[in-house]
Amino acid sequence: MSESAPLNVAIIDPVGIKAGMDHYDILLLEGLQKSGAQVRLYSNIPVAQKIETYRFFNNTGVSKIKAIFSNFTGFYKSLRHAKKKGVKWLLLHVFRAGMFDLFTFTLARLMGFRICAIVHDIESLDTYTLPIVRRTVIQRLPNLRTVHNEFSKKELLKSLDKTELKTYVIPHLNFVDLFSDQSNLTFSNAAALHPQLATVIENKIPLFVFFGQIKNAKGIDLLLEAVCQVKGDFRLVIAGKMREGRWSHYEQMIRALNIKEKVLPVIRHITDEERNFLFREAKAVVLPYHKIYQSGVLLMAMSFPALVIASSLPPNREIVADSINGLLFNAGSSPDLARRMQEVLDGKIDRTSLQNSALERMQSGFSPEKVGSDYYRLLTWNSC
Repeated sequence: MSESAPLNVAIIDPVGIKAGMDHYDILLLEGLQKSGAQVRLYSNIPVAQKIETYRFFNNTGVSKIKAIFSNFTGFYKSLRHAKKKGVKWLLLHVFRAGMFDLFTFTLARLMGFRICAIVHDIESLDTYTLPIVRRTVIQRLPNLRTVHNEFSKKELLKSLDKTELKTYVIPHLNFVDLFSDQSNLTFSNAAALHPQLATVIENKIPLFVFFGQIKNAKGIDLLLEAVCQVKGDFRLVIAGKMREGRWSHYEQMIRALNIKEKVLPVIRHITDEERNFLFREAKAVVLPYHKIYQSGVLLMAMSFPALVIASSLPPNREIVADSINGLLFNAGSSPDLARRMQEVLDGKIDRTSLQNSALERMQSGFSPEKVGSDYYRLLTWNSC
């Protein structure tokens, strides 16, 4: 690639602010820009200060039908605009790899774009997609694929042709920028989260926190089983929206395990201010997942930094060094999860040291500059 023709890249992201992807999009493009790329963002977010941004998706605060219609029309408008601006590479997120992706990826290829698919979930953890559709979206249509860790690459390659080699590992971005100025963590209305929470904090009762969308794979059942095995006075906040199943299932477990006084559920969307407040107050953020390909909550908690207790799944082990920058427990074992929670509760863990090491890990391996540089080299190598 000649110096007179800089790498011209755009992200088209209909999800954007609806699921916190706006932070990822902006920082990734800033990292690419610092490496010398020309960048644009097409999404549903307000104009970003450092990035040329176009708000072609009107899918927030509207009916589901209007949102779906806007997703299709917005994508088409984005492609047309990107074509006029000379964009060569599109970075497109892949979660479900369903019919919408099949349509938009096909249209992008027909219009002459090169696609780098950022595959976040190797298989959808909460919805079903026809295998032939998912295979086409992930394997046939992109020119390149990136995943966030070696485990995801290994799992993805199981479903690709043996001759398929254009799959690369580039880490997820950290969230350090979100918490760079913690003087603005001013949220203090604990009662707005849960009626009992203000009293808990006032009385300095230790707090464990589960934060994130609630799906079967997230392991809430395992966490509740662990709670009844931990001795001492503490509370567990479960904060997040239901994405799969019904909360009544877990309510039945809580009653059966006789731990109602220890569990404070906040089953709804959690604002950024509320999330930051919970991270600040938590003795540990617990990630009891049964299955995961990449946990944004893990990266977010370590970027804060908060102490994390995570299941020993391969993607978590690639980030968390046990007893160095976080705590791991044997995946699927509620007694071992209870053991790690008990260690935190009994003060046997140097929380400050682990939190500092977690932040160092995020800054060294997951910075926008590093990730942007990785993408710049990858796209440049594949532009010739």
